[in-house]
Amino acid sequence: MEDKIVIVKIVINRHLQSMLGRSELVDAWWNSENKAFDGKTPDEVYQTGAEGRLSVYQYVLGCSDGYW
Repeated sequence: MEDKIVIVKIVINRHLQSMLGRSELVDAWWNSENKAFDGKTPDEVYQTGAEGRLSVYQYVLGCSDGYW
């Protein structure tokens, strides 16, 4: 049996909150077009399934480590 990690928005939002400082900005980030996702919103990518969730999570982690 394979162990799978489920990436939920609350985990991503913790990182975003630390970087952006306000929940309004976190909400806006999820719904804004993003070049890293070929113009799609992070929410659109997240909603595509496990691969999309991982992509958004890795992007946010990279940004929190300074890889803007």
